[in-house]
Amino acid sequence: MFGGRTLRKLFPALSEIAATLRFHTYLEDGLITRHVADFLNDPGFSAAYSKGKATGSWGNMNPRWRVYTACWAAAHAMKLSGDFVECGVNRGGMSLTIIEYLNFHQSLNFNASGKRFFLLDTYSGFAANTQPSPANRGQYSDCYNDVLKTFAPYAGVRIVRGIIPETLALVDAETISYLSIDLNCAEPEIDALRYFWPRLSGGAMILLDDYAGGSAYRPQKEAFDQLSSTLGFSILSLPTGQGLIVKP
Repeated sequence: MFGGRTLRKLFPALSEIAATLRFHTYLEDGLITRHVADFLNDPGFSAAYSKGKATGSWGNMNPRWRVYTACWAAAHAMKLSGDFVECGVNRGGMSLTIIEYLNFHQSLNFNASGKRFFLLDTYSGFAANTQPSPANRGQYSDCYNDVLKTFAPYAGVRIVRGIIPETLALVDAETISYLSIDLNCAEPEIDALRYFWPRLSGGAMILLDDYAGGSAYRPQKEAFDQLSSTLGFSILSLPTGQGLIVKP
C-alpha cells in the first residue's frame, strides 16, 4: 500500500495530528487546535456567549472562537468613529453576544457612546432570486418577532427588515467602524461591502463570516478576492473560516 518513502513523509503529519488530538484546547465548529484558547475561561465572554446561544442562532453548533473573534473586532471598533452594522443576523446570536460582552447597555450604552447597531436581514430566510450556499439552504425560518423581543431592551439597536441591497439605504450612519457580513450568498455580500466601503472609518473592522469556510462558500471567497483587487484591500484568512479586513 505505502512504500517506505511515503510513510516517512506521512509520519510527521500523523504525529502532529495525534498530538493535537491528545492535547487539544479547542475542538468545535470545524476547528481543532492545541494553541492557547484563554478566552474560553473569560467569565464575561462566557456569560455573553450563553445569552447569544440562547437565541437559537446556531442550533447544535458551538462557534465560540468565531464569536469571540467578532467580539474582539467590535471591541477595537468601539475606539473608532462610526456605528456598527451587521448584514445577516438570523436570530441575533452574534450581535447580542457583542452587545453583552462590551456592556453597551450599561457603562458603554449606545446613547453615551453615540453608536448605533444596525441589524439587517430578511428574518425569514433567503430571497427567491438569490443563490445561497448549498450548505445553508432550508436552514432559516421566520424569526422577526423573536428578534424584536430579543433586542427591545437595548437602546441604539436598529432592526432593518428586508432584502439586501434594497435595504442598505435605510442605514443612515455617516461613518461605520464595524461591519459584519454573513449572508451566505456572494451577490448581496459584495453589494453590502461596496455600498458601505466609502463610509467605513480608517481602521474599521470588516468581518466576513464565510470567507474561508471551505468549498461550499468558494463563490463568496472568489468574489471578495476580486473585489479586494478593485478596492485595494487585503483579507486575512482565519482558521475559524472567517475573513478579516481592516479598512486602510
